[in-house]
Parts: sequence; C-alpha cells; structure tokens
Amino acid sequence: MTTHELLAKQEICELHYKYAQGLDNKDWSTFRSIFHDSVVGDYSKWGMGARTEMSGDDFTGLVRHLFSTKGLVTQHYMTNFLIEVEGDTARGDTYVLARHKLGKDVMSLNAFYTCEYVKTDEGWKISSISMTPRWDEGADVIKFFQLPDPAPSDKTYLFVTATPIMEHHDALERYVEGVIPMLMQAGGTPPMIIKQDESIVGQTDTFMSMIVTFSGSESAKAARAVFESDEYAALVPDRDQAFSQMNIAFYSDMPQN
Repeated sequence: MTTHELLAKQEICELHYKYAQGLDNKDWSTFRSIFHDSVVGDYSKWGMGARTEMSGDDFTGLVRHLFSTKGLVTQHYMTNFLIEVEGDTARGDTYVLARHKLGKDVMSLNAFYTCEYVKTDEGWKISSISMTPRWDEGADVIKFFQLPDPAPSDKTYLFVTATPIMEHHDALERYVEGVIPMLMQAGGTPPMIIKQDESIVGQTDTFMSMIVTFSGSESAKAARAVFESDEYAALVPDRDQAFSQMNIAFYSDMPQN
C-alpha cells in the first residue's frame, strides 16, 4: 500500500467523523464542507425518497430539514471503514450506529453507508452516499424526521354530493338502483349515504352525500370506467331529472406527516 493510499484512507475516515460531528452538533458549515459540489444521495431503502443527484448546498439543506424536528438530539458512531483508493477517486463502506432521542422516545438505527469519494483542490470529498439499513428499533422513524407516510393507503374514494328533487322520486329511484350495482361490481364497498344537517362555513345547498371505497388500482380503474360506460350513459337522463345539483369526484389518501 502506497503512502498516497494511506493518507487518502485517513482523510476519508475523517470525512465521516466530520459527518457525525456536523450532524450531531447541527454544525451545517462543517457538514457541508465534506461534500463535493455535486452529490448523489440515496436513502430510499429507509423510505426517505428516491436516489437523487443535487448540489452539495441542496443536499446539506435537505439533511438540515430532516434533522430540524424541535427537541431532536442525535449521536452517530462511524466504524469499520473499508476503503479502496484508485488515484483521485475512492469507494468504500462504513458502518454506522445512530441514536436519536426526542423527549422520552429513542430510536436506534444500525446501517452502513456506501460512498464514493473524489479528490479536489480542497482535499477529499464525498460525491455519493447511499445508506443500507440493517435494522432499527424503538420509536417510529416518521415521528423523528417529520416524514410523509411511505406507504399510504391504496384506497380510492368516490364522493358524491347531490340535492334530489323529491317530486321526481321515480327517476331518482331508477338512477340509484342502476348505478349502485355497477359500483359494487367494480369492487366498491356498500355505499355510505349521509345527509347534511347544518352548514357552518360557506353556503352548501347539497342535501345528501354518498361515499364508496375501492381498494387497489384495478378496482379504482373499474370504478372510473363505470362513468364512461354506455350503461351509465343510459342513466344520465334519470340523473339529470332526479337531482337539481350533483358533484361526482374521486379522492385518494394524502400522505400524513
């Protein structure tokens, strides 16, 4: 092993020490200093977004945001450096144990980083960092990092608001008896029908609402196809006669913080 390789390995190890120090002390100047001007970050295996290339400033800003939860205290330990140096580039794996404390809750992460490095006029810099978690334990990671739920529901909701014209009860009955079986055949749950009792804010003159839930993309696709079908088109005259107002819309779950 050459002197160049030994010095490179030592300097690269110190990048990770500064990584831990900058992160745990929220010293973002130190944290930024260890990264190249262009960084590829990949924390996708821990549900923290897709592999992305960005500037060193943007990467630092992203990490700073993730660790901005009020009261969050962390400590990172870097060990087991296995680094291969080839001229002015290098690649290596580093073990990490990270402890996160928020109030009485504690979450520990055991993982390793796979990084690529490049030698610049200012010394060695990290140009790519990918985290592979082994296991975590304790509190939910979403709570610590204010992350959106990585696995939102696959449900789709059909939401209908309407004001019936009661003197056209026969048309209303034909429409309802025609459309609900089609929605059930598409995989919908039995409809939940509710009526409006009081408007608190704004002026809403719809009288009733109907909610039908569909699970999975195929069911949602079939539900949308109902309203494009010839069978539904045949019900439109009854619909228009039976209701003075109707709104039909599909919804899905929003990721939660």
